[in-house]
Amino acid sequence: MAVVTISRQFGVRGWMLGEALASRLDYQLISRAVINEMAREAKVSVEWIEAVEKEAGGRLMRMASKLVSSSFIDRHLGESRHDFDESKYTVFLKELILRLASKDNVILLGRGAQFIIPDKPNNIKIFLAANMEDRKEFIAETWEVDLSDAEQMILNREKKWRHFLKSLDPRDPEDPCLYSLTLNMSHIDLEYAEEIIVGLIERGENRKGEG
Repeated sequence: MAVVTISRQFGVRGWMLGEALASRLDYQLISRAVINEMAREAKVSVEWIEAVEKEAGGRLMRMASKLVSSSFIDRHLGESRHDFDESKYTVFLKELILRLASKDNVILLGRGAQFIIPDKPNNIKIFLAANMEDRKEFIAETWEVDLSDAEQMILNREKKWRHFLKSLDPRDPEDPCLYSLTLNMSHIDLEYAEEIIVGLIERGENRKGEG
């Protein structure tokens, strides 16, 4: 039984790999569902949660009192009702991801889970990277845009990605020492990546059984 986090550069087919692994291992894949669950519990809109990820403070926070239920404010803000900022959002995110991960047999896609999930033998942390040219081609084909627009999408998305991750942890999210395994998806296909990760999980489970 394992918890797998998949962190990745934008445009490396991480969602496709996560789906393949979840299907093969009968694991639960958690990605956008994290946002939806958070929004359901907090009684806020999915759009508001996503906006907090993109912008900290400012006008969005001034809107909080109109969008967040009083019970949520009481539970998570206490006396600090008027400053539901990015730091409080990240606290909530960490609590939710840890709770979801406590069930085991889950794959956490993105959301900075590599920083939140502790280092344990049965916690497998994966990082996916690829050459910019390959990522541009994938995004251009998937989103039906030209290569220059695809490159700009990648740059914009990764700027927001780094900003959000910085609020969780000051470490470089592309530091290979954070991960159990780093895969260059320009060099291997999805099927082989799946085999490597499954082998790593099975090896960990065998070691656990031996203990």
